[in-house]
Amino acid sequence: MVNFKIKKLLGIMVLGLLWCNISNAQIFNFEKVYMCGPKKISYDEQYKVRGWYYTIHLDKNERFIIRNNEYNYSSFEKTYYHTLWVQNGKITSAELSKNSNIYYFELISIYLPGATDSSKRIKYLDINFDTMTYVSKIKDLNADGTSKMLNPTSGVCWKEW
Repeated sequence: MVNFKIKKLLGIMVLGLLWCNISNAQIFNFEKVYMCGPKKISYDEQYKVRGWYYTIHLDKNERFIIRNNEYNYSSFEKTYYHTLWVQNGKITSAELSKNSNIYYFELISIYLPGATDSSKRIKYLDINFDTMTYVSKIKDLNADGTSKMLNPTSGVCWKEW
């Protein structure tokens, strides 16, 4: 009787694991790495001015993770950051649309309540892989319904790996 209950409990646990999100998790394996910034520098150097540089990891299906200013923006999952002394609390994600060799990335930050006056920030990162150049624009959407577009920046991109 006890042996049957244990087998039944183990069977329920195995089925539960098969149905849960852990079994549906996907591994991200990048195939290409690009860096973009005001000028070409090494990865080690860009840490000093990390807000101005983007590191783009692409996989074979064009899923991606873009790293900018100590945050990851992923096309396939949201990333949650707690409110810490060195980071504003936020949730990051990203989207991609493209037109031939121009990739239009939208890097989205949704701020946690009380983390900042802005409720959402979108970084538009447009990369032309033919000319290896980019333009970046930032739009802040405030909790009071107002928005502000910051001045665009541009620079060069290069294949890092």
